[in-house]
Amino acid sequence: MTMDNSLFDEINANLRALEIDEIKKRLEPLIKGMTVASPIFDSGAFLYRARKIGSAFRKEAGIKRSDLIYPPRHLARAGRLNRNGQPLFYCSMHKESVFFEVQDLQKGDEVILTLWKTKNRMIVNNIGYTEYVFEQLGAKRSVPQWHSGSPVRGNKQETLALSTIPQEAINVALSHDENRDVREALSQYFMRSVGPMDQDSYKLTTAIAELHLGKVVSLNEEFAGVLYPSARMWGNGDNLALLPWFVDMHVEFRKAVHVRIDERVDTQFRVTYLDSANKFDADGNLIW
Repeated sequence: MTMDNSLFDEINANLRALEIDEIKKRLEPLIKGMTVASPIFDSGAFLYRARKIGSAFRKEAGIKRSDLIYPPRHLARAGRLNRNGQPLFYCSMHKESVFFEVQDLQKGDEVILTLWKTKNRMIVNNIGYTEYVFEQLGAKRSVPQWHSGSPVRGNKQETLALSTIPQEAINVALSHDENRDVREALSQYFMRSVGPMDQDSYKLTTAIAELHLGKVVSLNEEFAGVLYPSARMWGNGDNLALLPWFVDMHVEFRKAVHVRIDERVDTQFRVTYLDSANKFDADGNLIW
């Protein structure tokens, strides 16, 4: 079966009029029977976030855990994987990536870099890990290959069925080649560049992301979130969007570091570490 991209083209042409749930309804037939290979991270995985210091976020006013974790609902704006009012915990698997994820970071800017650690195994789905996407991003690494029992950075992997697939559908799953065509199309549209004047495109990327969440039938567990390559790091880093329930139950704060950007040259940052904190006081503010 050859993948027909006309469905995506039609959705893309009508994004302004379509709602996310309608887009999901149109895409659901594509993923029926599809399987994906995705990592299962053991407890103890490190996660990184960063927030730029500004008038509304500064040490002098006090920094609480709520300032560092996912935003409250009323401040959660639509993003690549989330709707308005539905926050996610966006983070990176590599410390280097977070400096690229903070938009317009320049010499003299200061950020609070935070380190978090998982307390339980983390089952995630993934989008964007295809040869075409990596080529378009200019990645200097190979596409990760996750296979059952094959460790990557000390973590376990399994082949997992998409959340919406009942067992009987899994038994008649699509062939590897058919899977590849569908995953390629989903990844291509999910990883598309979204400009400030093109916010409707987030409807499609969010619909694709939500179709990759839900229950893992074979393990009787829920996906904690979605893993995807960092477009701002040319595919050379990995980002995670974790659901609040998993963060609340299984992710702990470990450390905050005050960092100044001394220089940014092409693909590199030179930084100075100014201060650090790993505890909160009685009022809930970080102790520097």
